[in-house]
Amino acid sequence: RRRATRDARRVCACACAFACACMRMPKDPIAKNGSASASSASSSAGAGPSGTWAAVYDELRGHQCLSSVLNDPRGKGLQRTKWTGVSDLFEAVGEIATDIADAREEEASGSVDLAVVARTDALIGDVPELPDFQPYLETFQELWDVYHKATCRGKSREKRDSGNPFDGAEDAEAHRGVPHEYFSSDFKLEHHAIFKQSLQTSVERQGDLNEELTGYVDLIEVSLFQEIRQAQRDQVFDSLAKLNEPLQDDLQSTLAVLADLRGQLKSVQRLQLRNGLAVGRLARRKQRTEEVLQRLDTLMHVQQSQPSIQMLLQGHDYITALDLLDTTTSALDSHLKGLTCVRAGATRLANLVGTFDRSVEADFVHHSAEAILSSAATGSSSSSSSGVGRSGMDAPSTSAVALTVMPGRVELQGVDRLTSLCWCLSRRDLLRQTLSESVRDVVLSQLKKVLKTRSRKLIEELSPEAVAAAKAVVEAASAAAARAATPGGGGEGEAQGSPRELPLASPTAAAEGEAAQRAAGEGPSALSVMLCALSFESFLVFWRLMLQDCLEVAMRFCEYAALIASSVASLSLEETSGELGPEGELLRLFEVVMNSYLQKLGVLLQARQSEHKSLKAHDWRKLLKLSYDALDKVRRLQDQCRQRLNLKESFSGTDVRTPIRSILYAQTKHIIEEFDKLCTEKLDCSLEQERWERTDVPSQYKAILDKLMGKELRLELDPADQGVERYLHVEGVHFLVVPAVLTLIQLLNDYVQLCREFESLPEVVVQRLCNLLKLFNGKMHQLVLGGQAVQRQNLKKITASNLALCSQSCGLVAQVLPNLQAHLERMFAVDPKTPGGSSGAPSRHAVMLLVGELSRIAGEYTVHRTALFDKLSDLLLERYVVHSKKWLTTPHAEIKDNSDAALWGEAPVENATLNSHEVLEGFVKDITNMYRVLLKNLTGDSVRHIFAKAFEDIAVKFEQRISQEMVAPSPPYSERLGRTLGDRLALDIVFMREQLEKASGISTPLQRLLADLVHHLRTHYMSSDDPLRALHPAVIETLQRLKRLPC
Repeated sequence: RRRATRDARRVCACACAFACACMRMPKDPIAKNGSASASSASSSAGAGPSGTWAAVYDELRGHQCLSSVLNDPRGKGLQRTKWTGVSDLFEAVGEIATDIADAREEEASGSVDLAVVARTDALIGDVPELPDFQPYLETFQELWDVYHKATCRGKSREKRDSGNPFDGAEDAEAHRGVPHEYFSSDFKLEHHAIFKQSLQTSVERQGDLNEELTGYVDLIEVSLFQEIRQAQRDQVFDSLAKLNEPLQDDLQSTLAVLADLRGQLKSVQRLQLRNGLAVGRLARRKQRTEEVLQRLDTLMHVQQSQPSIQMLLQGHDYITALDLLDTTTSALDSHLKGLTCVRAGATRLANLVGTFDRSVEADFVHHSAEAILSSAATGSSSSSSSGVGRSGMDAPSTSAVALTVMPGRVELQGVDRLTSLCWCLSRRDLLRQTLSESVRDVVLSQLKKVLKTRSRKLIEELSPEAVAAAKAVVEAASAAAARAATPGGGGEGEAQGSPRELPLASPTAAAEGEAAQRAAGEGPSALSVMLCALSFESFLVFWRLMLQDCLEVAMRFCEYAALIASSVASLSLEETSGELGPEGELLRLFEVVMNSYLQKLGVLLQARQSEHKSLKAHDWRKLLKLSYDALDKVRRLQDQCRQRLNLKESFSGTDVRTPIRSILYAQTKHIIEEFDKLCTEKLDCSLEQERWERTDVPSQYKAILDKLMGKELRLELDPADQGVERYLHVEGVHFLVVPAVLTLIQLLNDYVQLCREFESLPEVVVQRLCNLLKLFNGKMHQLVLGGQAVQRQNLKKITASNLALCSQSCGLVAQVLPNLQAHLERMFAVDPKTPGGSSGAPSRHAVMLLVGELSRIAGEYTVHRTALFDKLSDLLLERYVVHSKKWLTTPHAEIKDNSDAALWGEAPVENATLNSHEVLEGFVKDITNMYRVLLKNLTGDSVRHIFAKAFEDIAVKFEQRISQEMVAPSPPYSERLGRTLGDRLALDIVFMREQLEKASGISTPLQRLLADLVHHLRTHYMSSDDPLRALHPAVIETLQRLKRLPC
């Protein structure tokens, strides 16, 4: 039963395979395939025994199988022609064998070794001939006839049943309606045409596509069903089942032959390899013996090298010791690796390596510190070489303050020793670590001691008095500390004091004790006392020498860094271990050392901060110039060191000048603030004492003003020939001045000079300058316009002369400030072409913004001046208001005689009596006095401006009054020509014109005033209904004809 089930499964599988082969088989045979089969059969029949079993075996085993022959979709092999009998099948098999033989022969002619082919033919035998397959074909000849007959009956039946939709040939060929791409072996779903169109089109055609694919599946199912049904009718499955057992027998016999061949091959291989194995064992034994002898020699070398290494370390021969260490270590790591007997020796060698590293590192650090700090430690800039001595310290010359730089390159101590030590550290991968840790720490610690010793030595050489003063302070502090530390040390009187006094005195005594301990010690406090006792000139020499030492240390470090870098670069590739170069660590060490050096110098500079506050600007400028020159040289040395090291890796360094620049900035700012405080106090004192009276201008102020505005100075005036002038000339304009303005000009010049001297803080100086200008303007406004000068009893009252001189002061400052601004802009302009011009661009930009503030301040002075002019105009208006109250309210005097007849006759007289109002004489006098005062203190343009505004306001006031109801009593007014109110007012205007025509400086504003007054009279009185008030046109015409009124 099991066997029947297994056979049934095999028959079903064969049926399915056969059905698929039938579906792929072409419908009509091709003529040329038939001819090819015939030619192949003939060629195979004539083939001789030159074919080999190897080629056939390869083809059958690796390339051909039953399914590949039956299911070949290309119509090759057994499917090339239709079979009508066993003879056709025999011819097809022969054609296949002939094709395989031909293909193998072609391959053998090109690439197969003939010797290999000969040995294979001798081992396997000749290739079977075509007749040798005849017994195999006769085994299923009867079954083949049955199969052929069934196939023929099936085809005839298909023709008869062609009307049946499920039995005809059309149903068997229904799958041909499916596109050929679905049957292609390389067909993939992603290659379908639906994925080449848009998503919208696919969604819209989804139904049609589903119907189309469903139809294809139905066609395939119909074709498959028809083929299976036809195979059942033709008993194809039964015939294949009968062929199963003969095929299995053939395969089993073939496997038996192959197993026999494999056994024969193994026996041959054993015979050939036995002798080779024996020879290999002997060679391996010999090699191992040689390795044992070599390890014994190496072990002896390792044991003997350790005492030698110790002797070399004691003799400081580090290079030889390192070579011996390297060879010994490499022997342990290579030839003796894994041996138990060398563990103790390896431990001792590791200890020797540690001792070597520590010794080399300590020696390298010591020599590095000596090479870098040798100049500062020995005091190369000694008193003998720098001109320092007791006799020359009272008044050091300017040349003694200048920095000197040693020409060329300095020589380091122990160059050869440093080179050898550097080689050893570099080969041990310890150079970068030693530079970044040990060398840094030792150099910084020794630097502090060196600077302290050097400072004390210089102070003792420069000023023994300072040392004596410092000792006195220390002794006094020590005595105070002793008294504070001793209970009841104040004496019996103090001991008998009340107990309440002791707690009050204890904190003070403790503080004094602490100060004494600090002063008596060797800390910076004692050194600060000595520094503060130095004069500024002595300190300047001290500072120069300390900066000189700093520059020499920087130069020595550059040489040291170049030496280390060149030593590492000189090592060969075999000696170096591939670590990064020391250039980056050397640059960092340079920054650390110089930063620490400059910080400690800054501490010395800060110790004298209180003494420097009272310095003058030109004295402090010496120290600034000295300091900035030294700092710039340090910066250049830093750049030079970077260039000489030729650093390949990215390195972002810092500016080592920053700490001491900050200290210099702070102290310079304090000096500027102190200077500004003194200038402010001086200006306040000058304004408080100002009486606003004109003063003469000394001749030197002309040079000061030119210098202030940046003009080229003329020849210096001889002090004996210096005189005074009435005016101060600015750009062709003459200004009267008061003492406070001269003080301001002198102070402004001092500020500009301070800007030149303190180039590092121009923004601070310019800011203080602007504040001073604002202060002066505000104070002037409060004193004059605000009336504080009267409140403080400097003046009894504010007169027009005071106002005019104050306006002159404002005009002078407003005229000077644009020139001062242009001068400062030229002074602080940044030239991008100059080296370092762009480095200070942000600071210069801030300075330019502050300098631009001067334009706004000049505008404030102009506004103040305008306010003063308006005040003078208001004074004139006030005098008019006072006089107009009587002029336009009180009637004119009555004309009792005919004194005015000469004006209105047939021949008018020009100098006839006008009979003007008596009040006008006072008004004209006030105008004349104001004109004289202003013309004496102001320019003509300013006077005209003041009177023009005042006359405009007077004309407005006049129009407002005459537009109101005015009383014209009779007498003195009558209807006669020249006797009405309007006529008398016209004559008053003529009177003012004749009295004021001598004031030529205000002729234009005066003519405009008279024209406005006449115009207002005509407007309001020419057409008046009151005959007593009416203005006769003849009066105006007559006066204009006589040129006594403007036309």
